[in-house]
Amino acid sequence: MAGETILVVDDRDDSLQFLTEYVLAPNGYKYIIAKDGETGLHKALTENPDLVIMDLKMPKMTGLEVLAALRERQSNIPVILMTFHGSEETAVQAFRLGARDYMIKPYGVQEMLESIERALTEGRLRAERDQLTQNIMQINRQLERRVRELSILYSIGKSVTTLLDLEKVLNRIVEAAVYVTGAEEGSLMLVDKKSGELYMRAARGLGEKYARGFRLRVEDSIAGQVVKTGQPFLESGDAQRLKVKTGYLVKSLMYVPLKSGNEVIGVLSVDNKVSNTPFTESDVYLLSALADYASIAIVNAHLYTEVKSFSEELEKKVAERTKELEEAQAQLVQSEKLASIGQLAAGVAHELNNPISVMLGFAQAILRKLPQDDPLRKPLSTIEREGLRCKGIIQNLLDFARRSRPSLQPVDINQVLEASCVLIEHQMSLDNIVVTKGYAPNLPQVLADPNQLQQVFVNIIQNAYQAMPEGGTLRLVTRALGDEVQIIFSDTGVGIPPENLKRIFDPFFTTKEVGQGTGLGLSVSYGIVEQHGGTIEVESKVGAGTTFIVKLPIMKEKVVSESG
Repeated sequence: MAGETILVVDDRDDSLQFLTEYVLAPNGYKYIIAKDGETGLHKALTENPDLVIMDLKMPKMTGLEVLAALRERQSNIPVILMTFHGSEETAVQAFRLGARDYMIKPYGVQEMLESIERALTEGRLRAERDQLTQNIMQINRQLERRVRELSILYSIGKSVTTLLDLEKVLNRIVEAAVYVTGAEEGSLMLVDKKSGELYMRAARGLGEKYARGFRLRVEDSIAGQVVKTGQPFLESGDAQRLKVKTGYLVKSLMYVPLKSGNEVIGVLSVDNKVSNTPFTESDVYLLSALADYASIAIVNAHLYTEVKSFSEELEKKVAERTKELEEAQAQLVQSEKLASIGQLAAGVAHELNNPISVMLGFAQAILRKLPQDDPLRKPLSTIEREGLRCKGIIQNLLDFARRSRPSLQPVDINQVLEASCVLIEHQMSLDNIVVTKGYAPNLPQVLADPNQLQQVFVNIIQNAYQAMPEGGTLRLVTRALGDEVQIIFSDTGVGIPPENLKRIFDPFFTTKEVGQGTGLGLSVSYGIVEQHGGTIEVESKVGAGTTFIVKLPIMKEKVVSESG
């Protein structure tokens, strides 16, 4: 291996000529010349040749003195010492000072070449070692960087599979993109299918205000080209050519597509606005890997949202169906209970009706014959009054037991409710009860028995009236909702305790004082509404009032035409 630079120090021109023209130049070595020891030392220290060949005896400094000076300055330049008159003692001293070889003049070309090769071998090995060390260090740095990059990719992959918060995942991906590429800024934009624009979804290094309003048209932007082609974009150039958006210029830019299947759903990008550092194909690879993670995270988030929505909808439907089944079960139990009690009530009413009628008839007959001042009139009047009350109770029992089939016809609910209200509205006004009405206009008709419905409405209004002994407000509302008409009775009375609320439709259940009610009114009302295919719901809070909602099915158009 030739091409090294050799410093030749000798005060004799013939020696210089022989070395340079016959030994060094023909064999490809470069050379530097010095004619005294002091100049040779200066050139050795300033020009750092690969080898020094110098004479032992020279002006200003001898060869041994130059060797000593080089050793003192810790120079590693190999030295070959030449002399006409050598001695063993001089040779030992030269080797102790670091000389690689000791040549006796005159010498042959081959002899000198061999000495030069031996002297340069150590330097060459050291240079190779240094180069190898440098290469190993560079490879280690590359490996360390690669390990960091893979660790980041692993971390992002773990985040994608464990985090349900899409915002956090996408921001981590953008932060990683900026870190692994050494970029100044990074962003992730998604395609808005409605507007045909890319909008910012996550950003790093961009101003918050700028990032929030960042939008690009797909048709006329570099990012849009990536969306259309599905291919990465990498370029470093002048700021004018790399215009990201009006008024926003960068010096280097890289975009990679986000894909869901074959569809491009967005782009992941990094850029340098100030630095001239270009991006590489390795950066494209890393950014593409991060873009794949982002696509997976977005798809996972959409799937999670869909599954969650489906689960919530399923839970809602199950809850609704469960409620319907519970209500149906409750209605079935109530119907069976009313039917069995009705049979019992009918038997009891028939058994009691005849003796009560006889007792009442005798009492009334005697009262007609007694003078007004007869002391028996008062107890007989009491018997008559209580007999009539018993007869009324028996009649209620018979009404409850009979459950006569309704005579159905098209009915205007507003008219029936108003007629029911008129019956007791005057009495309620005397007791400081204000009635407010909110009847829906053009209310659809229902197929019903108006007399039976009036019985239901009067019963509920009376209950509300009796629940407000100190006065209050009764609000009557009608409305059409879906395929049913709703009649709402809402009072501001004493309310019903929770433990009584589930029993109010049970026959003979009442919280009124003895003589104030039989506990059959709401049971009869429940049965009537049920026969009409409707339901009664009740809500109440102690001290705040009670609301009854009667729901009846709207009459079908076919029925209307047939009845017409």
